[in-house]
Amino acid sequence: MAADTRTTPTTDADDPFVSVTGWGRTAPSTAYLWRPRTHEQAAAAVREWGARGGIARGLGRAYGDAAQNAGGCVLDMTGLDRIHSIDVTAGTVVCDAGVSLHRLMEVLLPLGWFVPVSPGTRYITVGGAIGASVHGKNHHVSGAFTRHVSAFDLLLPDGSVRTVTPGTDLFDATAGGMGLTGVVLAAVIRLHRVETSYMLVDTERATDLDDVLARLAADAERHRYSVAWIDLLARGRSTGRSVITRG
Repeated sequence: MAADTRTTPTTDADDPFVSVTGWGRTAPSTAYLWRPRTHEQAAAAVREWGARGGIARGLGRAYGDAAQNAGGCVLDMTGLDRIHSIDVTAGTVVCDAGVSLHRLMEVLLPLGWFVPVSPGTRYITVGGAIGASVHGKNHHVSGAFTRHVSAFDLLLPDGSVRTVTPGTDLFDATAGGMGLTGVVLAAVIRLHRVETSYMLVDTERATDLDDVLARLAADAERHRYSVAWIDLLARGRSTGRSVITRG
């Protein structure tokens, strides 16, 4: 198992005020870090977190300051990490917001299912995936993560909990809302059926930017996943030359 190098402190220190950064490790700020173990503890924190308010935080993989709150409260959701149920027939999972995509992959792949969207790192939480509405290398086929969310429980600023479903204003505001509508506690996610944990991968070179765009467009329907690495040092006729990887 790969090491999980979190950017959120993982111990309940005597001094709850800690320095917190994003994944880029820049612009640290000091906040009150609280790790709830139950939904009730999370609700109590929301009701009591004062004038500076609070923000939910998962595994700290946001590049910027999305999960920082100088002088306020940061709710470390990694303590809420239960997988409640898996429907292997319907292809759905019900889990807490603090469950990582890595953990879901460990559990789901042996059952023939995979997360519908995975960004550049599997070490993010379900709550973070909803709050950032993350996308992956299959965006042209599957869209963003929140497209595959059937419902989620949202902890509101007054401490109440509402079950939110697609097609509502609150769902649309929370999907990609960066945690500003409330704290996602749990979610129901629709999964992607797979036959194996392995993938057939094609890798090829493109001579310039026009070539890479043409190749990506031509095979978009045949490959669920595609990405191009662009050589930014190339100049002249080679500007935009790339290595394309698809699977």
